[in-house]
Amino acid sequence: MATELRTVCTRDCPDSCSIIATVEDGRITGHRGDPAHEVTRGFLCWRGNNYLRRFYHPDRLLYPRRRTKGGWQRVSWDDALDLIADKLQHYRDSFGPRSILVVNYTGILTSVAETVGELFWSHMGGATFAHGGLSTEPAIAAQELDFGGDCTHEAEDLVNGNAFVLWGKNVAVTRPHWIPFMKEARRGGAPLVVIDPLCNATARMADRFYQIRPGSDGMLAIGVARLLLERGAVDEEFVANHTSGFEAYRRLVMSHSVDEAASAADLSRSQVEEIAELYAAVKPVATMIGLGTCYWRNGGATVRLIDALAAISGNVGVPGGGASTDVDRFPAFDQSMLEDAPDGEVRKILLPRIGDEILAARDPQLKLGWVAGANPAASIPDTNRAGEGLRSLEFLVVVEQFMTATAELADLVLPCTTYLEMDDIMISYGHNWVDICRQVVPPRGETKCDREILQLLAQRLGFGAALAGSAEDWMRRLLDPLAAQGLTLEALVALERDLLGGERGARSDVALDQPSDREGRRREHEGRHLPRHRKGERRSPGHHHRGRRARAQRLGRGRTG
Repeated sequence: MATELRTVCTRDCPDSCSIIATVEDGRITGHRGDPAHEVTRGFLCWRGNNYLRRFYHPDRLLYPRRRTKGGWQRVSWDDALDLIADKLQHYRDSFGPRSILVVNYTGILTSVAETVGELFWSHMGGATFAHGGLSTEPAIAAQELDFGGDCTHEAEDLVNGNAFVLWGKNVAVTRPHWIPFMKEARRGGAPLVVIDPLCNATARMADRFYQIRPGSDGMLAIGVARLLLERGAVDEEFVANHTSGFEAYRRLVMSHSVDEAASAADLSRSQVEEIAELYAAVKPVATMIGLGTCYWRNGGATVRLIDALAAISGNVGVPGGGASTDVDRFPAFDQSMLEDAPDGEVRKILLPRIGDEILAARDPQLKLGWVAGANPAASIPDTNRAGEGLRSLEFLVVVEQFMTATAELADLVLPCTTYLEMDDIMISYGHNWVDICRQVVPPRGETKCDREILQLLAQRLGFGAALAGSAEDWMRRLLDPLAAQGLTLEALVALERDLLGGERGARSDVALDQPSDREGRRREHEGRHLPRHRKGERRSPGHHHRGRRARAQRLGRGRTG
């Protein structure tokens, strides 16, 4: 007899689709979108529609493996965990906790797994954490400076836009569930403008496509802003009451001519004028900033220039406007266990330069590596150097679903579950809906979820009580502060989803240079958008929260769900 169960995709994607899985005789036979979800609306991407091929793939890791002189050998979980615990204790006690390298990235996006992971390394006494990344990190840092947090509007607000300007953002592929909302606005006459070096799927849908030189977005934003300043097409009230550093910004913009900006972008002056006319004449304009602007040394500065353009044109703090990157906040979950956790010794190294950073680390040298939710041997720019660094470690543990390039370098590989085999909470970075990830079938083989793996290790290391609890226990604990608003585990299981974040659109301050009162500005901004907090707040120094993501499939990451 077939049964249908609801869960959610937890892979590295902003859409976080709600899913209905059909189970017959213990096997998943169907995997489709949930039409009841207010954003994802019942359709999936290609990967979602074909996910069962991955789930049941014969190459999936189902048992722990240890490297031996004769090749890979299957070992029991007890033997694997005992060995890891012995190694962790040895290196911590002999060389200090910073001799242990922790690499987490966006293969782990669920709230319980993230929280238990932070708690584990706090009780271990700290570690060396890989931080930074290969994705929207520049945009997140830029908007932290400009707005105190992201300036991303909900997908549902797109229907209020009277024009869309996309800077390096291919939403037709990377955010397909935004398209129906944009189409509704376009039926009312809202033009779609795409600025991108590539004629991608979104560009082919556009009313206007400006094919710029790669990396020239910032100069183009300066050219457009100069035309707005020269024509007096600036929101003077917003600039006067909600910005700092405007005069310095004006001097920067006026130091470059429109012709110079056009030449830098490989556009004609008339094309720059067309974009400026749109920002001047149409309100509101929804500005969307994608990864394409971030893959440069000056990626953060580029995003800030586009932020400023949205601000001075009167499109920040209004429905249908915004400078949308990603939703980089998390709901007001109970984080007391992290606040009460012991302080540890923390060192950070740069993930994009992980090979060089591992090899250069001293006092202490890095001895043991723990990699979970990441595949740096395939996703770092200099993969040869990354591999050299990882191979230099005396012992490497990788938690994975497949034998990725990083897993092939490991001394011990632990098999982990997918989202169809575990219970957790999923918070999207593309919309403001929270969902429950529910176990649809028992874990295949001997796979275990990240929470359980760390709990079993903690028991061996003497702090098991600090991490103890079932997935349901942890979900209830995290959700407890939101119970008064009706956001409980029971409500989520019953699909009584509550929208998080309130309405975007209340005006918030924006700094056009580095703000002097960033903390106060952040508090004002957040107060209007409860119950979400800024992502990363009250997090341990080494935590890699969800904003540090990259396109998993394109970068060759192994596990993303």
